[in-house]
Amino acid sequence: MFESIVQASEAHRENAHHMVGSLRMAMKGCPECGTAEMIASPSLGICDDCGADLVVLPR
Repeated sequence: MFESIVQASEAHRENAHHMVGSLRMAMKGCPECGTAEMIASPSLGICDDCGADLVVLPR
């Protein structure tokens, strides 16, 4: 496991110059009632408040 961490760290270090800006969380939300939350699973699901299908929110 330690070797995997070292390899990942080295790969990150070697490619750091390609990174621009910072990472942003992917967000999903309800177009009906406006709730928003971080995407943490493969399916978007439905809104807990109103039952509408959640969609990926633009940046």
